[in-house]
Amino acid sequence: MSLNTTDYLTGTDWQFGSRLTTEHVWDAFTIVSLLEDKIRQNQRLRVPHTGLQKDRFTAAMEERNRDIVLNGQPDAVDHACDKCLRTYETEDGEIGQCHPIVGDGLSIGRPCCAEFACREPLQNNRHRYCKTHFDQHGLCAIVQCIQPVTGPESKTCSDPEHKEIERKNKEKGASTFILKDRFRHSQASQPVDSLETQEIHQAEDVEETTVEWFEVDNSTNTVQLRSKPNPGTVGAEDDTLAPEPCPSKPAMGNRVVKAQFGRRRTHNEQTLVRPCGIIYARATMFGTEAVSNFLKMVENAFSVPGAKKPEHIFYDTNCLARQQAEKNPWFEGIGMCVDVWHFLNKHQVTHEYCQKNCNPCMYPELLDELGKWFFNTSVAEQINAWLQGYHSMCREMLPVKFDFFLDEMIRRRNVEHLKKLKGEGQNPRER
Repeated sequence: MSLNTTDYLTGTDWQFGSRLTTEHVWDAFTIVSLLEDKIRQNQRLRVPHTGLQKDRFTAAMEERNRDIVLNGQPDAVDHACDKCLRTYETEDGEIGQCHPIVGDGLSIGRPCCAEFACREPLQNNRHRYCKTHFDQHGLCAIVQCIQPVTGPESKTCSDPEHKEIERKNKEKGASTFILKDRFRHSQASQPVDSLETQEIHQAEDVEETTVEWFEVDNSTNTVQLRSKPNPGTVGAEDDTLAPEPCPSKPAMGNRVVKAQFGRRRTHNEQTLVRPCGIIYARATMFGTEAVSNFLKMVENAFSVPGAKKPEHIFYDTNCLARQQAEKNPWFEGIGMCVDVWHFLNKHQVTHEYCQKNCNPCMYPELLDELGKWFFNTSVAEQINAWLQGYHSMCREMLPVKFDFFLDEMIRRRNVEHLKKLKGEGQNPRER
């Protein structure tokens, strides 16, 4: 039975509907995933028999999410194979082992509170603020303005400049809606000849691929909406509010104004992947991909029961992360360098610390007997390309569903990938 078919059973006395919906598919996915998890743990799945169907499995999903955080991915924590674990002989004749991890970020976000870096979930995915910050719905959407809005349909105060910025934002939202609708119809097998212009009362969220701001010309008081491509997931030194994204054009006579008309979205999903392709862990970054948050993720992920610290960490921004890790005894003895491609193409030769401490050639255990790189250090980017395929499915999910869905898809991929590694003779095993 197809989701888009209209040839479903009608005119029957059966108490249940016969048309397959996305709700049916989601419920089936949830129930099967929860049952398989309980079978693995030799436990029984218990859910309430009362309440709304959409809420019956929420508590069980939350429990599963906590279990992943506290105990890790079941097939990844103690995994090792010939592609991700290397046994080598040192110059002193001693036998060593290297079992590295690769970290990378992916711009796939979900709705979150518009208060910067707030981790409290939204009560509804149409809200801009969580329960704690809910009163801010009544304040002007212009950043740093704390004046009340002028009415229930407005998101700005009575300041004429702020009203003009809101008008520009609505204008952008309407044009974006029309263009997207036309593109969608152009891809249909039988496109319509004419489209009605539909008025929308709330501009869409800023897409993850775009950074937007407003420029006000002080001499004419005119407002222009500006945008540029999102630079993507780049490790930042600290998880603080990012500076205004001023373009290359000098702001002579112009003021840069930021606004939060739509919902904020989480910054990115961070993944930790073994060089063989087994996904070890995933975490949500809220405000920025701060290297302090990345280090905390690594520490937490390798502190679950049965985990062993990696001998090496590959990360695009290790030149910043390593400087902070040197102050944390947990990272003592762990090698930290930048992968070969990023080191050659993205890191400045004038960065003295990076060149002296993050060059992968400093670590002979990363090279095989022929002097070639033993590990696939681009694996996290390859995994993130796969994970990106689920973006359209989960971009409107709130935290419980979002985490449950991604963690379950990662688990299922790991199960299939283990079969592939075994078929390739890579000797997957527990370490």
